[in-house]
Amino acid sequence: MSIKHSAESLVERGLETYPGEVVKRFYELQLTDKAMGLAAQGFIALLPMIIVVISVVLRQNGAVVGKFIIDRFSLGGAGEEAVTALFATSVTVAAVSWLAVVLTTLSALSLARRLASVYASIFDAPKLPGRQVWRALLWILLQVIMICAAAGLRDVWRHGGLALTMLAGLLLAVLWGAGDAFGVHLLVPSVGRGQLVAVGVLSAIGHIALSMWSIFYMPRALESQAEQFGAIGVTFALFTLILVAVVIMLVAPLMVSTWEIRKQRHSQHP
Repeated sequence: MSIKHSAESLVERGLETYPGEVVKRFYELQLTDKAMGLAAQGFIALLPMIIVVISVVLRQNGAVVGKFIIDRFSLGGAGEEAVTALFATSVTVAAVSWLAVVLTTLSALSLARRLASVYASIFDAPKLPGRQVWRALLWILLQVIMICAAAGLRDVWRHGGLALTMLAGLLLAVLWGAGDAFGVHLLVPSVGRGQLVAVGVLSAIGHIALSMWSIFYMPRALESQAEQFGAIGVTFALFTLILVAVVIMLVAPLMVSTWEIRKQRHSQHP
């Protein structure tokens, strides 16, 4: 048996395993390209919407977001200057027009419907009907609530005592898991409860890993990118963080749906 044939046989056996099938479906569904598109759209949809919400509700401008990022990653020097410049405005309260509210809502709505289409392909389920647009709107509201709540819990996590830190960490995991599971339910109503629970557990684990990774990666990345490219470099680093978060949002459902497919196949052909 040739080395080439042995290698091909090994690859085929690997793809027949559960991890191999997850990887195979990841590329078959073109989730790399879809994750890039969703991350880019999320960056230009959800971030402006958060700034709009802050302007309307808290009567403050986008500088609050910049200050949060600086505090979150303990930035200083070039990193702090670049983030401040990126979110700085010349007025105390950002002027929010109805046009800005409508445009950011439509952009976020487009993101929700695009994500619904990706989820439908992952679960091989019907796409979200146009008459159920309220589900996409509710998903947008859910994301804004999750982002704001996570920001508050992270602050407690970083500055609270041991007991508060553990409680905040637990609540963060529950928030991420329950939020992602409910998000899948909103955009793909046909997904079963058991699969949603599994998605929530995997998403929580993924987001915890992402949070720990960002603690070590993001400060250095933001400082390095800011020194080289200024505010644009900060944009690159933030986009990377959003991209990884989107991948987690897609891989968790992919793992669950692949497990379900294998289980159904084995039950039909024991």
